[in-house]
Order: sequence, then structure tokens, then C-alpha cells
Amino acid sequence: MNQKPTYSYDKEADVLYISFSPGETPTAAVELNENILLRFNREEKRAIGLTLMDFSVLVQLTKLGPRSFPLTGLKDLEPEWQEFVIEIITAPPVNQILKVSSYMTSSVDAVPITSIEKPPIPLAV
Repeated sequence: MNQKPTYSYDKEADVLYISFSPGETPTAAVELNENILLRFNREEKRAIGLTLMDFSVLVQLTKLGPRSFPLTGLKDLEPEWQEFVIEIITAPPVNQILKVSSYMTSSVDAVPITSIEKPPIPLAV
């Protein structure tokens, strides 16, 4: 499906839900970190939705630019799941919201991180 995403923001809870396939029920979900939940169709390896909790904090800029957050949930996944979750989050439509990169803790150890691209919709945050 190549639908336009829909956005639902709960200002009181500060939660943004982005539906990439409105009306479709996900078959799996992964907590990428304590603030980011990815819902997807496992068989098709396709994103269904993204929940961003504490959204205003996630998109708040620092003096140096966007905030980055570790994707701590990836390390808890089986290697096969890790692989296809990374595939999903680094491809459209998710990569238009999550800007995934890595932080090198040493010359060989990388920690996956993300920053959030503020969606092109009017939100009072």
C-alpha cells in the first residue's frame, strides 16, 4: 500500500501516532526504545504505524541540532528480527520520520540511534 500517512496527536498525553496504512491491523510490534513503538506487518516486512510518546521532547532541538535517542530495543531482539526491523526503519515511509544512524562507542562497537523529523503537520508542541 502506498497511502498517505495519517497523524493523530493526543496533546494531553503528548503522544503522536502515525499510521502508514490507515485501517490495517499490524501483526507485530517492537519497542525501539521507551518512547518509540513500531507496528508492522511481519510477513510483508512493512510498517503499519509508529507511536511516539513524549513527542514534544523527542522533537525538541538542542543548541547543536536534533536530539538523538538510542534504539535500545533492538539489542533485545533475535538477530533475524533485528535485521528486518532495521530494514523497515531505514526505508520509506519510516525513514521520513526516524533518522537512524549510529554512535560509535569504539572503532568497532556501534550503538544504533535515531532523531525524529517533525512531521509536516501543524501540531502545537
